[in-house]
Amino acid sequence: MKQSPLVSLSLKSQKPGFTLLETLFALLVILMGFFAAISMNTAALRSGSFNEIQFQAVFLADSKIEEIRSFMPTFSGSSTTITEFFDKNGLSCSTEAQAFFTRETVINLKTPSSKTDEVRVTVKANKSPLTISYLSIVDHADD
Repeated sequence: MKQSPLVSLSLKSQKPGFTLLETLFALLVILMGFFAAISMNTAALRSGSFNEIQFQAVFLADSKIEEIRSFMPTFSGSSTTITEFFDKNGLSCSTEAQAFFTRETVINLKTPSSKTDEVRVTVKANKSPLTISYLSIVDHADD
């Protein structure tokens, strides 16, 4: 009987390929990239939601200022405060419990000789720390 010689393979004669350690490292790098992309997407969505709320609050404040500039009363000697409630889309609500935004308008009417009135509009998002406040001086010199 003939004995077959033992075949020994050296490391140099093995075909190139990935070891288990290299494969695990590559998988770890891919997973880190995947989780980074997910966290960036979540942050972008959160930022977009806040920007939408901020835009709506600025729109509500600006529209009230423009409304008052259009037909501001010219009588003097009093101050008035108007509080209004709006939902998230900027539509009027009847109660504060339903409201997402609260718009408070304070009109300080000056003397007729000054020909100017002061209007402050503050919009607060009830479920957010956001507060937008505008102060406008309305001139009645052309009246």
